[in-house]
Amino acid sequence: MQFLDYVDLNDWSPSPADVKKMEVQFITFRDYAQLRIMMLTTLVSTYIDKSDEYSGKQTRRFLESLQEETERYIKYATFCYDSIIEMHDPPKSYPSDSQRCDDMYEQWEGGSHTRNWRKCYHKMSPMLLDSETCDVEAGVRMDGKHPSGCIEWGDNSDHSVVATAKYAAYKMTSKFGNYTRYMGWTVKNFWEPNIKDRLKTWSEVNIGAKKLLSSLQNVNIPHEYLTDKQKFNIKTELERIESLRQDHRRGIKVEL
Repeated sequence: MQFLDYVDLNDWSPSPADVKKMEVQFITFRDYAQLRIMMLTTLVSTYIDKSDEYSGKQTRRFLESLQEETERYIKYATFCYDSIIEMHDPPKSYPSDSQRCDDMYEQWEGGSHTRNWRKCYHKMSPMLLDSETCDVEAGVRMDGKHPSGCIEWGDNSDHSVVATAKYAAYKMTSKFGNYTRYMGWTVKNFWEPNIKDRLKTWSEVNIGAKKLLSSLQNVNIPHEYLTDKQKFNIKTELERIESLRQDHRRGIKVEL
């Protein structure tokens, strides 16, 4: 959990490089967290049905670890998931902010300066390389004729520079919208079943651990001295956690 120390820092935002690391590590983190949860639930099941004092203490110990670790895993996974989704959904101004353009090219026809034009390059997402751009050409008519394929008439090179940059950014609007919609759908479609749905299971396990801890108010009370109602609640909760664990292993989606 490389970014665990940053989860509670309100003044820290991950960079695109940080988010790429989160994406690379996310599946490994998920599998590690799942193994820890399965291990702790198994240990709880091993000790909770025994009546000696040592087993009672071990039961509470592993339940406390299960509660603390599931809370930490849920918090970290939620932080990484939200960071990934947000980074793949840049603001509408991003193409303009990342714009770079070639030098202006003057077009002459029949001895007349008819048009200035140049090619401009735009990044669609901060997650892309600088070389991964969407390119458009933008021109400005210089001869007073109708600006076919151009944004407006111009009369000097400075005006052309501003006009072509604006026109190129305008032409990128629909392309950017299409790209972000598709990319947002793709990213969510991958991470929701692989991470987001697992959080529901972890949350259920966390709730179960808290309920079991509340049933074991005193670690020195052997299991045999618990009331029948406490025993029943503990047994029921353990069976529910075990059922969740088995469903998760079989890939069954758990509903809250």
